[in-house]
Amino acid sequence: MQYLLSHRTTYTYDSSVDSAHHIAHLRARAFPGQKVSSIGIVTQPLPALAVQHVDHFGNLIDIYRIDKPHQRFDIEVRASIDVCFPEPPPAADTPPWEEIRKALSGGGFPASIEASEFVHDSPLVPGDDSLRTYGATSLTPGRPILDAARELTARIKADFDYHPGATDISTPLHDVFEGKAGVCQDFAHVMIAALRAHGVAAAYVSGYIRTLHSPQEVELRGADASHAWVAVWCGEAAGWVHLDPTNDLVAHEDHIAVAWGRDFSDVSPLRGVILGGGNHVYSVAVTLVPTG
Repeated sequence: MQYLLSHRTTYTYDSSVDSAHHIAHLRARAFPGQKVSSIGIVTQPLPALAVQHVDHFGNLIDIYRIDKPHQRFDIEVRASIDVCFPEPPPAADTPPWEEIRKALSGGGFPASIEASEFVHDSPLVPGDDSLRTYGATSLTPGRPILDAARELTARIKADFDYHPGATDISTPLHDVFEGKAGVCQDFAHVMIAALRAHGVAAAYVSGYIRTLHSPQEVELRGADASHAWVAVWCGEAAGWVHLDPTNDLVAHEDHIAVAWGRDFSDVSPLRGVILGGGNHVYSVAVTLVPTG
């Protein structure tokens, strides 16, 4: 599936911003299953300095310095992207999750160095006994890893209410779990915590999900904004399988991945430091249109 993507973010400030530094994770990355045909980012005001960088996880970063005083900042990415995530193997054919855990823990050098990094606690996904217990319902003895992860994906979709405004980035993970409400970012963090508590590698993936275009299409939660889901390490043969707990889906043709890391703090679409500005409001508009 080929998509045209537009993602525009606007910040409006009460008073003049004299200087600003921004870091953007907005460039979709290429990997098996995703090809970026074209991509460009435009800012207003124009930056005095604009550089690109690749972070620790292989994500593409744009860094901007704006020296011109301004009360509004616009940044828009436009891209053409081809998506067809690889089909995962049958869930029952994947290794038992305990085998995956053992391979990731290793004897000093785990079987997959890259995947083992996503077993540990991270700033927004600390260890939590309640989430360990929640994950144990799916991670039963001897169960194939993808079978267990798929059930966990479905349980989160069923157990949690999609409620924009119920949480924000500062809401602790335990409070999200107790409240059973939030948005895609929260559901991804819940799933990651439940898996990592049992030694399974899980990464946070930021990106987009297709926009609804006709009354006949099934509406997907999280469209028309940035989206988030989870990549689960299912062993050397299957690799990373992308699962969306917000919609109980295996990512295939409806998702575009931008960046991945341990949690949201590693891949925030836009963050930075400003001098001045006072209070601000911001708006985000995302359109993901299939073209063929």
